[in-house]
Amino acid sequence: MKKYLYMTLAGLALMACQQKEPEFLTTDKGPAQTITCDAAALMGSDFTFSVGLQDEIALSTLKVQLKFDDTVVADTTIRTKANGTYEGRLLVPFYKDIPDGVATAVFTSQNIQFGVTTEEKDVRVSRPDFEYLLLKPVTGGEYRMEKTGEFTYAVTGDFDASVDAFIETAPFDAAGRKFSFGYGATGVDLGAATPIPFSNGVAGNYTISFNTQTWEAAPFVKLTVNGVEAVMIDKENYAAVVNLHKGDDMVIEGYAPGFDDFTLDPDWFTEDFKFNAVDGLYKVTIQMGNQFFLVEKMVSADAYATLDNGGAVWLIGDGYGKPGIFSASWNTGLGLCLAEVEPGIHQITFVGGTSLKTGDNLNVKLFHQKGWGGEFGGGSYASVLGDLVYAGESDGNIHLLEGQSIEMGGIYRFTLDLTGGVSAAVLKVEKTGQQEIESDKISVNGVELEMLSANEYAGKVSLKKGDALSVKGIDDLASWWFDPDFVAGGKWNAVDGDYVVTLDKGSKVGRAYRVNGAGARANLAEGGLYVQGWGIAGVKMTSQVGWPGAGGYQLAQVSDGVFQMTGKAVAETDDTVGGRWRIDYANFKFFFQDGWGGESSKEITIDGNAAEHMSQGGDGNMNLVGTLDEGATYRMTVDFTGCTIDGNAITAGKEKITFEKL
Repeated sequence: MKKYLYMTLAGLALMACQQKEPEFLTTDKGPAQTITCDAAALMGSDFTFSVGLQDEIALSTLKVQLKFDDTVVADTTIRTKANGTYEGRLLVPFYKDIPDGVATAVFTSQNIQFGVTTEEKDVRVSRPDFEYLLLKPVTGGEYRMEKTGEFTYAVTGDFDASVDAFIETAPFDAAGRKFSFGYGATGVDLGAATPIPFSNGVAGNYTISFNTQTWEAAPFVKLTVNGVEAVMIDKENYAAVVNLHKGDDMVIEGYAPGFDDFTLDPDWFTEDFKFNAVDGLYKVTIQMGNQFFLVEKMVSADAYATLDNGGAVWLIGDGYGKPGIFSASWNTGLGLCLAEVEPGIHQITFVGGTSLKTGDNLNVKLFHQKGWGGEFGGGSYASVLGDLVYAGESDGNIHLLEGQSIEMGGIYRFTLDLTGGVSAAVLKVEKTGQQEIESDKISVNGVELEMLSANEYAGKVSLKKGDALSVKGIDDLASWWFDPDFVAGGKWNAVDGDYVVTLDKGSKVGRAYRVNGAGARANLAEGGLYVQGWGIAGVKMTSQVGWPGAGGYQLAQVSDGVFQMTGKAVAETDDTVGGRWRIDYANFKFFFQDGWGGESSKEITIDGNAAEHMSQGGDGNMNLVGTLDEGATYRMTVDFTGCTIDGNAITAGKEKITFEKL
C-alpha cells in the first residue's frame, strides 16, 4: 500500500509551524470478484449476472458493460457499499445486420481507494428465431407471416395496390417480449411510429415479405428515371436526380399501370415525354398520388441550383401550386423552379383555378434560389411587358394591374428573359389560351357555391347557431373534416351571421369565415378575430399560419364576445388534418382585422390553468410554455366580454385567454 502525504507551508516560519493537508489513500489491489452470468443471450432480451464482491477496503462501484467487438452496446453501474452479492441485467440490443456471434461482458469493481478489478466473460449472442410475424395494416385486421427461410417471413394474399402496415413479431423470450417495426427516415426501423408503405403498383394477389436480420421488406415499387433508380420519399413520392437533355425522351420504368394518365408540365415536357428545358442535372419527383412529375434544377444530388450556381430561377408566393394550388403561402419549401427553355429564357405556366388562384389578388415573386435571399424586386426588371401585371416598387412582388384578374381556365405564362444579363432582366406575363374546367353543382343550406378552382368552391351563407348544415353535391361527406369550432355534430356552432363557407374537394376540408354586410372579412366589432404566427395551423401543421399579413386564420365566435380554436397537438412535420397546435413551440398574436392594425393587448389576462401552457412576451406575442401531449386535443378561448370594442380597437378593458386540454 502506498501513502501520499501532502503538506503546505504556513507563513514564512517553515520550521516553526507545519500544517498537514488531508491524506488521500490509494491502492493497486481491487475487490475479489465471483461472477455468475448467462453464457448465452438473445438480441432484444436480457443478459443477467450476479457478482459476489469481497474486500478489506470499503467498496465503491460495480460497472458491467456488454461489448460487440470494441463497441459498448449496453452498460450499468451499481453502487456497492458493503461486501456481498450484487445482481443485475442488461438489455441486449436488437440491431439490423448484426450476425450471431460472441460478445464480451466486462465486469469492473472498484473500492474507495481506487483499487480496480476487471474480468471479462464471453457471451454467445444470437438473433431470435421468431415462430411467426404479424402483418398489421392500419385499416384493421392482421395477417400471419410464416417463416420461409433464415430470418425471412412472408404472407401471400389479395391486397390493395398499397398497404400501410406495421410488422409485429411473436413473443420470443420468457418475458413475452415482442418487437414492432414501422417506417423511419431511412426505411424500415424498429419501433418507428409510421406504418411501412408497402406498394405493389396494382391491387391483386401478391406476397409481402420481411427479413428480421437485414430489415429488408417488400414489395415497394421500384422506379427508374433514364435508368437511375428513384428513392422512395414516402409511398406516394419517388425522386431521382438525373442528367436530362433537351429533346430527349425521359424514360420512367417500374410502374405496372404506366404513366399515360400522369400530367406533363408543358414547361418541362412536350408530348411523349420529350424534355423541353436546356441540358442539365435535374431532380424529377414522381408524385404517384397527384399523377404529376415535378422537375427542379440541381447542381448535385442534394443541392438545388441557384441563379449564380446552375442558372436557376424560382417562384415563391401565394395562391399558386403544381399540380394544384398549395394551401400554404410564402412557404419557401414549395418554391417552383422555372424551366430554362432556351439559354437565358426561363418560363413557368399556370392555369387559372387549377394552378393559380383566380381573382384580382396575384402576389408572387421570382427568387435567385429556392428560399430567401437574392430576388427580383421592383427595381430588378429593366422592363415588365404585357398589360396584366406590374412589379411592386416597395415589395417587388408581381401583382395584377388595376382592372385585371386571373380567369377560371385561363392559361398564363410568366417568362423571364436574362439573355441581356441579370441587370437587364425582362419580365413578361401573358394569357396564352383558355382551358375548359368542369364545374360541379355544390350547395350549402340551399346556397349554390361558386367554383374558385378545380377543387375549391365557396359562397356566402347566412347561418344561425344550431342550424343543421346541409351540403349537397358531395357524396362522401362523412370522410370530410370541417373546422370543429364552426361546425360541431353536423350543426352550425358559431353565432348567427353571414359566413363565407369554403369546401375543398381535393383535401376534403370544409372551412368558414365571418363577413360583414359588404361581404368583406369581419373586424372584431363585426365578429372577426384573427391569429397569425408559428406553431399554430388552420388545418394541419405542415401548413402553419405564419405571418402573412392579410389571410390570417379567423377564430370562430361561439357566443357574444367569445372566440375559440380547437385542435390536436402534433409534431411540426405531422400532416394530420386537424393538427393545429405544435407540441413544442408556438409564437403567435391575435389581430382585430384581417391584416396588420389592431392587435392583442399587452399584459393580457391568462386565466385558469392556461399559464401552464401559455405566456405573453413583451412584444405581445403568445408563446408556448413546456410541451403539449402529442395527440391530445386542446381548446383556446379568447373572451372579450369585459371589453369595450370600437371597430378593430379595444377602448376599455382587456381580453382574457384560456387554454385547456379536452
